[in-house]
Amino acid sequence: MKTSLLIALACAIVFLLVAAGCTQTVQPTPTPTPVSTTVPTETLTTVSTPVPTTPVPVPTTIAPAIPLQKSIKDTQLLFTISAPDGYKGTTIRATTSERNILYKTTIFNPAISGANRIINDNSGNYTELSDSLTIFSYSASLSTDQNIRNFIRGSGAVFIESTVTYNGITYTRFNVESDPYSGTPAETVVFVANKASANEKGYLPVMIYTMTPEGTLSQATYENMVKSFRYFTLRTIADAQGEDTDRPPFYQ
Repeated sequence: MKTSLLIALACAIVFLLVAAGCTQTVQPTPTPTPVSTTVPTETLTTVSTPVPTTPVPVPTTIAPAIPLQKSIKDTQLLFTISAPDGYKGTTIRATTSERNILYKTTIFNPAISGANRIINDNSGNYTELSDSLTIFSYSASLSTDQNIRNFIRGSGAVFIESTVTYNGITYTRFNVESDPYSGTPAETVVFVANKASANEKGYLPVMIYTMTPEGTLSQATYENMVKSFRYFTLRTIADAQGEDTDRPPFYQ
């Protein structure tokens, strides 16, 4: 009897435990905490750009030629030349070590300081004047043209030599890196006419211009001035258009 009772009590206890387990609320499974992942910072690699050894040329603007509205002539030397408006010409008798006659005509801007002092320099040397063109008229009785060419070639200055012909006059053109007469480091261009191109009076022209640092005339303007130079005959010079060069009596 006691044994049966004990078995019955045990069964009842087991039943109650099972029932309690079935009615118990199921707890949600906790979400696992993600493990933090460290992202490495990307290291930027600096790539060196090589500096070019050849300099990149800087674009330059070539100054345009200005109009040559003034016509200047030298009746005695039988020539005319065009120049910028406001310019004038002065012709003096210059000394020379050679046995010939030499005249020095300067086409210049009278507004330039000291212009008259330089122009009236009674010497056979070429004195550069800003914004001016000098015309030496040599008598062609001697080998003047060849002597001038030889002087420039032997001056030690770096130059480029070429031949040009304008208005029937053939020149040897020297583009010199420095003034061959004074040695001044300024680009100088010399046009030496051939003896065969002398005019009716036996004069041949040697034209010079220098690109001085303070100058305002472009090289294209100078070149057009040289190209405009022309000779006339004794019969036709009177009819040529132009204002005659000034001839200071003291220098004739």
